[in-house]
Amino acid sequence: MSTDPFDGHNVMALLGIVFICAVLAAGLVAYGCITFVRKVIRVERQDGTKLPHALLATASLAGAGALAAYAWGAARLLAFDDTERGPACSAAEGPVDVTAIDGYSATYFPLRFGCHTTDGTTYAVGVPDYVNPAALTLTIAATVLAAAAAALKARTARTSLAGTAGAR
Repeated sequence: MSTDPFDGHNVMALLGIVFICAVLAAGLVAYGCITFVRKVIRVERQDGTKLPHALLATASLAGAGALAAYAWGAARLLAFDDTERGPACSAAEGPVDVTAIDGYSATYFPLRFGCHTTDGTTYAVGVPDYVNPAALTLTIAATVLAAAAAALKARTARTSLAGTAGAR
């Protein structure tokens, strides 16, 4: 929450978020595509080592999607200027009297801009409704896929070590 009741998001912070998320998302897309092509499609292995790489590539693409969704929400807030606050707040939940708005709040996690009314109600505006759930869902998916890839890779390594120890 901001300390000033009529304050919004910091423009420089939003620019930084959009830039960093875009760069990281592009990097994750590149990594995911390269990993998928090099380790999954081109490799003709039958020892089960393709699956961890496929999971890791998919995890990086899910992470890129999460970053892209968050960057989209930040970009929407960046375009949400002071002249749009009143009309957006009044349109958020029907005919709200703009004079009933006594403050604004801005949060980065979840990405949100809220209009507070005198009756204590807060209306979220500026960020599309799908941004935060999409970013959260894709982040969870990326985490689960990366953990599964790490577990499979560790299991494959233990199995191959046990196989080489038994062959001696």
